[in-house]
Amino acid sequence: MNRRHLPGAVLAPFVLAAASALAQQEVTGTDTVTTQAIAKAIPPVSQAMLDKAGADARNWIHSNGSYDQQRYYPGHQINAANVAKLKPAFVFQTAVVESMETAPIVVDGVMFLTTSFDHVYAINAATGEEYWHYKQKLGPIVTVCCGNNNRGVAIADGTLYLGTLDAKLVALEAKTGKVLWQKDIADPEKGYSETMAPAVVDGKVLIGTNGGEYGIRGFVKAFDAKTGKLLWTFYTIPEQGQEGVWATKDATGRDMHRDIAAEKAALAKDGGDFYKILGGGVWMTPAVDRKSKTIYFVVGNPSPGSTARSARATTCTPTRWSRSGSRTASTSGTRSTSRTTYGTSTR
Repeated sequence: MNRRHLPGAVLAPFVLAAASALAQQEVTGTDTVTTQAIAKAIPPVSQAMLDKAGADARNWIHSNGSYDQQRYYPGHQINAANVAKLKPAFVFQTAVVESMETAPIVVDGVMFLTTSFDHVYAINAATGEEYWHYKQKLGPIVTVCCGNNNRGVAIADGTLYLGTLDAKLVALEAKTGKVLWQKDIADPEKGYSETMAPAVVDGKVLIGTNGGEYGIRGFVKAFDAKTGKLLWTFYTIPEQGQEGVWATKDATGRDMHRDIAAEKAALAKDGGDFYKILGGGVWMTPAVDRKSKTIYFVVGNPSPGSTARSARATTCTPTRWSRSGSRTASTSGTRSTSRTTYGTSTR
């Protein structure tokens, strides 16, 4: 576990490239610094634009190109005849010396990109000139397993949406970088964090969670895009059936040497609410089927045996809900044979 108690406390050892001094800087400083104002108006990204993004060669308004998350670009400016002539037009240096896993958003020549530690930049996509730089002031505890990365922002109606390492959702004005609102998604002390790029659909911001290594309960949540109000939560680990399969052999037929009777006895004695720490995080942007109002998302690894918090779950097999695989859900957050819709109900 890479858990940092940053200000005035003991720093846990870093297993990542970033030094603790750099991490300490991320809890200080200002929010947004403007280098030069964006002179032109940024076209508001409407729901119609988001729906048709897969055919839009001028803009890149989903982190993976479109709601189907296929990363396909429909433009023809670069082709087999001229690709060998490509050369760098500019190099943009960020203030963060760390890994970058971001997918930039581009709207009418303005590029929005993120870095590790939840910095956001607005730059000129043609020249690399910086417009503004937002720096999230991280909370005192950040729990990450695999780097302090951020995979990008979402955009809709002139607003950017950022998930942060300390499990917050932040709305920024796209033109200025001004913070519009900030909401808690989950408790970072319990292992929750955010690195994924959210998705926006029908006025809702969809976001999952990291933390499958640390005994969390995975989810997808929907927040109101205008106010940040939590609308619904869909849990990847249900209250019933979370114990998995009482099998003595694995999928290949190998004997796992399990004492099923002892495991069932332990579950009956001390199982209780252990479904709350079985993992199953969702840290990749969901795909959205607009016709059926269904989202599709990948569920990550289970938590049993990974931490002291989930020690009582070590006798059970990985839950069938949190094995690496895909899930579907209606956009209202309701479950119907592993299906989720994006309406208004809460689970």
